[in-house]
Amino acid sequence: MPRYKPYDYSKLQMVPVVLEEQLLPGTLEHAIHYLVEQRLDTSLFEARYANDQMGCRAYDPKVLLKVILLGYARGLLSSRRIERACRENIVFMALTCGQTPDHSTLAGFVASLHTEVPALFAQVLLVCEQEGLLGGTHFSLDGVKLPSNAAKECSGTFADLRQKQQALQRKGQEALVAHRAADRQDGPDSNRGDAGATPPPRVARLQRQAERIERFLATHEPKRGRRGNEVQSNVTDNESAKLVSAHGVVQGYNANALVDAKHQVVVYAEAFGQGGDAESMAPMLAGGQHNLQAIGHAPSLAGR
Repeated sequence: MPRYKPYDYSKLQMVPVVLEEQLLPGTLEHAIHYLVEQRLDTSLFEARYANDQMGCRAYDPKVLLKVILLGYARGLLSSRRIERACRENIVFMALTCGQTPDHSTLAGFVASLHTEVPALFAQVLLVCEQEGLLGGTHFSLDGVKLPSNAAKECSGTFADLRQKQQALQRKGQEALVAHRAADRQDGPDSNRGDAGATPPPRVARLQRQAERIERFLATHEPKRGRRGNEVQSNVTDNESAKLVSAHGVVQGYNANALVDAKHQVVVYAEAFGQGGDAESMAPMLAGGQHNLQAIGHAPSLAGR
């Protein structure tokens, strides 16, 4: 068999990498870095991320915002994937200055942005206006059906969900009876455990599913459609809905974007838990008009 010469690691040379030089002008990562560092007022994060009295110093929210924006732009929607990029991708390392925020820090930052996002979005639109990227005379509105992290099987009217809960309880009882019968058949020396021990995993899983539906029914009201009739609720994500998409029926959202025609800048975006684009048109136009007025434009979008 052929013998391979072992590699002489003593000849391995380390190549110095300057993180600052990885953010090249003209690239998306450079634009994000410049925008966050030079043009956006991120003082609205300071109160929440001040941690000088105890524990570790908090990550600079500018760092978290930059890696989240670049991650989403690159299709990295998972906090774990963005965490990995911060450890392995040289561009993300440059944005974080070598820091490695973990997925829980990134997820917590995203989950807490619901009050800050509108203000940041308005600041970005103002920068676009100052750079001459907005025309303000012609807009396009379109939507896409996006699946959510919710199963279609968890959907139904309240009557459907009660039936599902009862079926789960019945299956759990049947599985528990079968388990105890097997215990008796195996005899007292069996390793399966006695009948009063912790129920087997399948029984516990069915019980948890039934209890989850029971809690949902006790804490929510039936969802109503445009005509007042009951529509399907979802135990996992009740704001989502079953939507017909190009890939079949999905449990998710109708994500809409209102775009300025000059340079395709998004002036307003929102996700709706309903499938019809006609129902989302009025709030989309109202949201777009509000954002444009906030930066000095005063178009009337109601009649467009």
